[in-house]
Amino acid sequence: MNLCKISYKVVRPGSNDIYRGFGFKHLSDATQYYVHPNNQSFKGTTTLCQPIGEGIGLFFCMLDSIIHGDQAIGDYYTTDNRDTVFFWISVPEDWRDNGVVEPDVYVYQALLQGSSITLSAYDANGKWLYGDMEHLRPLYKYLLIVCVMLANEMEQNSDYRDLMMSFIEQPAADLFVNLHEGLYQAHKFEDYGVEYTDLSGYETDEMISFSQSYITIKENTKEMNMIHEVAAERFEIQEFSPEYRGMIPDLGDEFVIPQALHSLCNAIVYGDVTSVLFHGPAGTGKTMSCKLAAQRIGLPILDTINCTENLDEYILGKFIPDEDRIVFRESYVTKAIRDGGAVVFEEINFAKPQYLAFLNSLLDDNGFVRLDNGEIVHRNKNFRFFATMNLGYFGTKELNQALYNRFQAVVEISELSDEAIMRMLTMRVPECKDKVDKVLGAYHKIKKKIESEELDVVISPRNLENWVRLAKYDGYLKAAEKTIIPIAKCDRVLENSIRGILRIYKWNPF
Repeated sequence: MNLCKISYKVVRPGSNDIYRGFGFKHLSDATQYYVHPNNQSFKGTTTLCQPIGEGIGLFFCMLDSIIHGDQAIGDYYTTDNRDTVFFWISVPEDWRDNGVVEPDVYVYQALLQGSSITLSAYDANGKWLYGDMEHLRPLYKYLLIVCVMLANEMEQNSDYRDLMMSFIEQPAADLFVNLHEGLYQAHKFEDYGVEYTDLSGYETDEMISFSQSYITIKENTKEMNMIHEVAAERFEIQEFSPEYRGMIPDLGDEFVIPQALHSLCNAIVYGDVTSVLFHGPAGTGKTMSCKLAAQRIGLPILDTINCTENLDEYILGKFIPDEDRIVFRESYVTKAIRDGGAVVFEEINFAKPQYLAFLNSLLDDNGFVRLDNGEIVHRNKNFRFFATMNLGYFGTKELNQALYNRFQAVVEISELSDEAIMRMLTMRVPECKDKVDKVLGAYHKIKKKIESEELDVVISPRNLENWVRLAKYDGYLKAAEKTIIPIAKCDRVLENSIRGILRIYKWNPF
């Protein structure tokens, strides 16, 4: 049977509310929250159903008890190859009290193997409720069917798993709709065989428990994220000339160096790391991270070069006329190589390969470069090379593998946290302080739409800063027309969608 399609025909007698479903009902229109790319409905609308919605709610209770509760009320298990899933849950009392689950059902168990699903239910004493497929009413069967399908989807689809975990951490209507549609669209053409049989003796010892694997991952993540205070080392100030000392970054208090860079900074000072590649999404502060690291260790940055615009064959210097003769004028890149200091190459993956050829010899063990005047310049012991590249959106070019391998450290700069964005905006544009929550809310909704539809556009904290700066003069909605709407790249549908998101919020003048 096609479980997904039949689920729209099954509703609990006497109530079409989706229990714990954010106020949604059976056949509620949720188009305003999310429309799946594979939606094939006649009107292109998103419609919810009670069985899938309440199945998500029950599955949420199980996961939430593992992640946030003192005692788990359920779990699911998978085989190594993920072709079998076993699920169980002790039904929360309120689900029986409100008639969502039959009053004598205290424990559910389900087994999914390929396209076959086996269900079972047990009373308060752990005794199997004898019966057949007609013993449980349709909706009660569907709750369990949806739960085991959700467990399977989490194991088969990492994006869906991430979405579910986000929902567990912060339940919201849009995530609920997204989960509902994701499950339906993934399985709407699939047929399953369903039977009701006692599963009390099913062996799970050789299977992987979600709760145990989650606890292990959580402990390992906690260990990795533990903050170990690292004493800051710095270059000796006399290592650099007075001219170069003035090039040591001096940044404002709104910028905080990422904790992950603390120990790396010391490796940079001692020369164990002389070349670092920073990568991550646009607007996450990759170049700023270079400057913060340089500020922390007292390292001058002699030049910052955008490889999409300013990198050419004269990167090391060029011949220029000087009165009656031609002389070679070396660049700040060459000065840094010769005298010590850092250079930053932004968006290095967009550079033409011929203009980066000198890096092959420069970043080798005995680093050197050969200038156009024939001089060989050996790498100073205090020379450091930083580069950045954007990842995570369409149009990004890959970096040459040989050059990539020459970087001694590769650092991923994650997206800025809400706290970091809020601090940056309020310190740079204090007037936005009472609107910053709305700015962040709009930012996340726009970003989510871009990601869910895999659009070739990006919105970054840099766009937000431009927005709040201009809003001092134009107000938020008008300022957005010049700073936020243009990210749509003339896609009229996306432009109108962004406008719709912005109009949800009440924007008053500063």
